[in-house]
Amino acid sequence: MFNVPNILSSLRIVIALTAPFFLIEGSLQIRLFVGFICCIAVLTDWFDGWYARKFNAVTKIGKILDPIADKTLVIVVFSVLAYLDVLSFLWVLPIILREVTITIYRFIFLQKNKVVAAVKSGKIKTVMQMFTLALAYTLFMLTRHFPEYFLPSYWIIMYIALSITVYLTLQSGYIFFKNNWRLIKRVHNLV
Repeated sequence: MFNVPNILSSLRIVIALTAPFFLIEGSLQIRLFVGFICCIAVLTDWFDGWYARKFNAVTKIGKILDPIADKTLVIVVFSVLAYLDVLSFLWVLPIILREVTITIYRFIFLQKNKVVAAVKSGKIKTVMQMFTLALAYTLFMLTRHFPEYFLPSYWIIMYIALSITVYLTLQSGYIFFKNNWRLIKRVHNLV
């Protein structure tokens, strides 16, 4: 359980549950530091997956920890940015509902000794979510600290990325339910 990928995923969860909240009342230096720490967290996501495959360190707990770390980072950062009025909660709500629902099902499956690893559509969705978060963070920093560099057209770019993110998030949720429908029906029949 305590191998490098699992430690990195656990660290990502801790970062996700703490760092973004410093954006709310933080100074410029703190907000820059939060951005840097969140970038490191995103890079560890790639690194822990590569490390696990390269050094045969894939574990059942790692297959659960990695997506949970991603979902935690996505949910918390999107929520904080919505709270700060960078994004509307109407855009963020479908993302949060999808991530929470799938995480609940992963835990239900785990209780039944079924580990459902991330699939390609989920990985693409996560990359797009992280990209959109980076754009939203950049817009937040520009509007709050560097307004002389802000252009209104940046909002168009951000909402195009956000639209793609919501689409990919819902699409990957559909694929998750389609791929695991038999297991979901079995779980609900046992309840």
